[in-house]
Amino acid sequence: MKPITFWPALIGILVVLAFTAADERQFVAVATSMNSTIIDNFSGLFLYSAVALLALCVYGFLSPLGRVRIGGAGAAPIYSPFRWFAVSLTTVIAMGILFWAVAEPVVHFREPPAFIDIAPGSAAAMAFSLSTVFVHWTLAPYAIYTVAALTFALGFYNCGYSFSVGSLLRPLLGRHLSEPVAQLVDGLVLFAVVVGMSAVLSAGLLLIGDGLQYLFAIPKSPPVYAATAGFIVAVALLSAASGLRQGIQVLARINTMLFVLLLLYLLVVGPSVFIVELGGSSLVAYLIDFFPRQLLLDEPEGSNWSGWWTTAFYASWFAWAPLSCLFLGKIARGYTVRQFILVNLLLPSLFGILWFSIFGGSALYFDNLSNGELYGAYQSEGLAAMAYQLFSYLPGSTLLSLFFVFACFISFITATDSNTDAIGGLCMKSVTAEHMGSPFGIKLLWASVIGVVGWCSATYLGADGIKMLANLAGLPGVLIVLGSGVSLVLLARRLGAGLR
Repeated sequence: MKPITFWPALIGILVVLAFTAADERQFVAVATSMNSTIIDNFSGLFLYSAVALLALCVYGFLSPLGRVRIGGAGAAPIYSPFRWFAVSLTTVIAMGILFWAVAEPVVHFREPPAFIDIAPGSAAAMAFSLSTVFVHWTLAPYAIYTVAALTFALGFYNCGYSFSVGSLLRPLLGRHLSEPVAQLVDGLVLFAVVVGMSAVLSAGLLLIGDGLQYLFAIPKSPPVYAATAGFIVAVALLSAASGLRQGIQVLARINTMLFVLLLLYLLVVGPSVFIVELGGSSLVAYLIDFFPRQLLLDEPEGSNWSGWWTTAFYASWFAWAPLSCLFLGKIARGYTVRQFILVNLLLPSLFGILWFSIFGGSALYFDNLSNGELYGAYQSEGLAAMAYQLFSYLPGSTLLSLFFVFACFISFITATDSNTDAIGGLCMKSVTAEHMGSPFGIKLLWASVIGVVGWCSATYLGADGIKMLANLAGLPGVLIVLGSGVSLVLLARRLGAGLR
């Protein structure tokens, strides 16, 4: 056991739970105050860091580093290319694309920021909404994961570093990164990721809760959220117990096929021509105005729109990255750096463009056609209810909703499996490139903690609370990922020099 990693993180989470149970309102007030401080002072850090990391990925793809094979010239891959892509894709996106695919475009359509001078519900607002979603869910966000995971993979397999978040900083800090300090970094990341992962689980509980109410008239309630969280955690643990080559890759393939079937169904029965036209024009607008939109250069001082949207999303990506990179790096053995960037950055971004064009385009079409019925569902029932309102306009709405709820379960079970695997390894000293397993009891403990914290935030905080949790967890994450970026440059010089 790594005591400096394990105990402070666990005690910190228990303190947060105790605080929430003792005085929910005071906890929300403190979290809101901390969230406002982060938005006011660090929004620029999140935005500019994501763009810098994307530039670093381009450098890694084009430089001699791109030909370096993770694990050395003779390293054998753990997964086939498709299974590798499926596991990487579903590990990263978790519940995010399911929760926000319908909700975010419609909210931007009906509530565009005041500083862009666009009328709500107009054609301009529609174009703005989908191109904004591309900002939040394609290239720059995936670059955050890619840089951190690539740095860890090269350090772990090619340089013999330990299975630790501290390995991300080892090339940068060298001998100055002592074992206690490395364990402390792991503990900080563990705390941040448990909070961030709980926030995503909360979104899943809200989405599944609305689905159960829509399909089976089961009222949304704390006991329903608790039962749902318990089921997700239990199945994820059963999968985790079967090992890296069994449960997770089976779940990931099922998950990927579910996503593809949902996409194809909506494209066929939905407003196909409208989806293609809006998706294409929004993609062009996103690429043309990439830097102004990515860095929000037009947002005036004092506006908090980016803090509640772009910064919140990026903070969530940064919160997950230091832990998720351990898993993504661990399964990348045997592939080149160029292949790694393709599978973890370019292909997921293309998938995100397709997903949000089809789901978001359908939502915008029907919300406009129905004079704001999807937006009305958001105002009366919350963000999670909007997906089921969309399905009500499509053939086979009940079966589609049932299929969607099942996809929600599988999606978060997949993410929980992969992250509890990484958490288990983070807490132990015994994980190496040859022995990558971790004790089931450690996975059980942390999966249970994540379930409890997720239930608390779904019950007491709601969607705005989920964004606040993501922001709070993202601040330490951005500092670690930026450090990993500098480490990657140093590794590129060391490993790429031999290929020239």
